[in-house]
Amino acid sequence: MTEHFTVERANAYIAAPTEALDTTFKPEKHFSAPIGWINDPNGFVYFRGEYHLFYQFYPYDSVWGPMHWGHAKSKDLVNWEHLPVALAPDQEYDKDGCFSGSAIVKDDTLWLMYTGHNVDPDGSVRQIQNMAYSTDGVTFTKIKENPVATGDILPEELVAADFRDPKLFEKDGRYYAVVAAKHKDNVGTIVLLGSDDLVDWSFESIFLKGEADQGFMWECPDYFSLGGQDVLVFSPMGYPKAGNDFANLNSSVAVLGTVDWETKTFKLESVQEIDHGHDFYAPQSLEDGQGRRIMIGWEHTWGRTVIPHELRHGWAGSMTLPRQLTIVNGRVKQTVLSESIAELPKVALGDVVESAAYLELSLEASRHFRIGSAEDFVTFGYDADREEVYIDRSKLAYQLVGEEKWETTRRAVTVKATRLQVVIDKNSLEIFVNGGQESLTSVVYLTQERYLEELK
Repeated sequence: MTEHFTVERANAYIAAPTEALDTTFKPEKHFSAPIGWINDPNGFVYFRGEYHLFYQFYPYDSVWGPMHWGHAKSKDLVNWEHLPVALAPDQEYDKDGCFSGSAIVKDDTLWLMYTGHNVDPDGSVRQIQNMAYSTDGVTFTKIKENPVATGDILPEELVAADFRDPKLFEKDGRYYAVVAAKHKDNVGTIVLLGSDDLVDWSFESIFLKGEADQGFMWECPDYFSLGGQDVLVFSPMGYPKAGNDFANLNSSVAVLGTVDWETKTFKLESVQEIDHGHDFYAPQSLEDGQGRRIMIGWEHTWGRTVIPHELRHGWAGSMTLPRQLTIVNGRVKQTVLSESIAELPKVALGDVVESAAYLELSLEASRHFRIGSAEDFVTFGYDADREEVYIDRSKLAYQLVGEEKWETTRRAVTVKATRLQVVIDKNSLEIFVNGGQESLTSVVYLTQERYLEELK
């Protein structure tokens, strides 16, 4: 018998869960759901003076399941108010999951575009695009015209079963969505859909086709202009490892280039890995009322050990701190928001870190640090000889193992570093190098006292 999911059922379960919640590792300043599993941020949008964050959500267990859309809002990107679940897989066109998507504001109405995931009796997969809207920013109605785009509109050269994660934007009075697709050449592809009214959608172009050395599927695309530069952000699966770059099997990249709006194609000029830590995936951005481009990502990745689930803590997954994006010297720079830092106590070497906190470090030579206890700790710092900032999880009591066929306990970025800003929470480290030139994000579950010290 097929399980029946509804928004009402999900909200009732969240209000009275059957499993007790253990908050030992639940973050204090990084967003997490009230209960259950979360992954990709969705529908990150600025609406009526507030920030709305939707997210992939399975409330009934701390593992991935039939995806719902969780929902929260904030006035300052620091303090979040949990709202009722926005979407549940309750229709024939999204019966096996309301997969990732995005949001846009039109005529003071909040619109969502998302992927309906469907597995047919013969095992074949259909991924199709749908719309929902809300006039109050809380309760959403799926439109009667759904689905608004299916694999039938794609060129023959693309794989219709891999067609997901639409990201909406508006240009010159027309609405567009960049959507992830897979090419029959087994490379990632971003397609462009267009609409005049957010209801009637058509295929516009293959926006960007990948090469054989750029991964086989590009999930969660995001397109925007920043500082006069066109930017595509996406999360490639299987991007080949190259030194310190792309050491996660599933990474996230920022591609800079120029869009030819006559042909509606993206001309790639450069590629950079967005974050060189162990746990950063599926970022999504918005432009807020101050004109800032702000990005948030899933603070985890696919195929890794999920410690809170293994311990039956009743929850799993969190988001990074929001980061402001700018273009500096032809690269995307990520700066942790001043609002976030203002909420964090500053700690010093020799302290026991009892809550979420941050640390500022100046570098003139190699410096190495440890947080934890003698039996359970993580090391991080700067190796000046190798010009590497790193996070090393090899001495953790709770080891996090991935699907990679290579060693992943240590992740690093090649950079000449002069300053580190380190944000510590109950389940993570985020390191920002030289004011956001590079970043490293890793989840860390420490079982004992979190003593912060410098190694000699």
